[in-house]
Amino acid sequence: MTHPNEELVRRAYGAQASGDLEAYIGLLTEDFVLRIPGRSRVAGEYRGRSEMRRHFREIAAFSGGTFRTEVHDVLASDDHIIALIDAWAERDGRVVELPRVHVWHARDGALSELWLHPADQYAFDDYWQ
Repeated sequence: MTHPNEELVRRAYGAQASGDLEAYIGLLTEDFVLRIPGRSRVAGEYRGRSEMRRHFREIAAFSGGTFRTEVHDVLASDDHIIALIDAWAERDGRVVELPRVHVWHARDGALSELWLHPADQYAFDDYWQ
């Protein structure tokens, strides 16, 4: 049987993949926080749903609409979800791989926090410069 938090995060990834930003945002708590490490233009904290909308607009603009993710695997408990994510985008006509680990926190049936951990921080920062 699949844990409810695994189903929750898979719905979020499905909404993202289909371009349904509002469905994705609807799965987040009002006080949601996204934390992205590094020194790139997307590094930092994004707080709340409006900041998440801004973040998604930024990554679409920065990547020329080429940024994509695919779920490799998900592990879930009552409070946390770990997702192994394959990610890629294009730059200057070449594909750049940007795999990462997502560490989610869930609360009351919604996603409340996401810590993004790039597999290669240097490549991640280089791409988003």
